Amino acid sequence: MFFAKLIFVCATIVLVSGSPQYGAPRTLDATELEAAKVRLQSSLTKLAAGDGPHYSIARIISSETQVVSGHLDTYVAELVDTQGGKKVCTVKVWSRSWGGHGYEVTFECPNEQAVTKKHN
Repeated sequence: MFFAKLIFVCATIVLVSGSPQYGAPRTLDATELEAAKVRLQSSLTKLAAGDGPHYSIARIISSETQVVSGHLDTYVAELVDTQGGKKVCTVKVWSRSWGGHGYEVTFECPNEQAVTKKHN
């Protein structure tokens, strides 16, 4: 009887740990990464048309997506500033398309304060 319970508990643990965690961050695959790069560049272009910051993408190192109150894309990317300087930053793009919330973009770069900007 003990052995049967042990097998049941082990099987339950395996099934629970292997199932997707809804609302948890998910790493993007290669196809999704290209679409994510387009979305990030679109946000950077819209911010540069306003009061900045003014960056372009050198490369995306990693990207993940998460369903929150809206949609949160998190990128670790090498960004290029207007002087050609490169830095690796974490960029979070939170989209909430309802109620005129638009997009909120947060730049977290080493040795700098986080910068948060909004656009539609």
